[in-house]
Amino acid sequence: MKDPLQEPAGDWRQVFGALANEETRRYYAAQILEIDSDLRPERVAKARTNLAKAGLLDERGRVDSELFSRLLDSGARKQPRVGTDRYFDAEGRIERYPKKLDERMGMLRVVAAKVMKHGEHLAEAELTAKLGQYSDDPVLLRRYLVDYGMLLRQPDGSSYRLADGSD
Repeated sequence: MKDPLQEPAGDWRQVFGALANEETRRYYAAQILEIDSDLRPERVAKARTNLAKAGLLDERGRVDSELFSRLLDSGARKQPRVGTDRYFDAEGRIERYPKKLDERMGMLRVVAAKVMKHGEHLAEAELTAKLGQYSDDPVLLRRYLVDYGMLLRQPDGSSYRLADGSD
């Protein structure tokens, strides 16, 4: 048996599309009321197929009574993200860079603090690997961290450290 929590919620457009057809809607109503349908057998087959594709009927042809709840849950508004959190996705990766300088600096400070500890020195390859956890372009992120003064780079490029006065 499938775990309904692991299944996708479904697509409300498919549900509405299926229920927009009068015969399909009549057949669905008959299934909900557990009465025999008045449709011809070939129309029943088509209605069942449409309802199953939309997720309104399960693989056995029974009404999926939880579909509407799952659809509503999946479309429920999430709490708005505030502060620097709004620039990261659910996995903590950078979704976008802020346009405003002070917001960009704040977001970069957050990343720098997550990647390096006070007094820590990292080689370029180590730093790039850590930044890869936060960005699809860790080299660009590294460059931003240096250019905006969050990280200090040795002149020969051998190591990086936080620009927090931890000399």
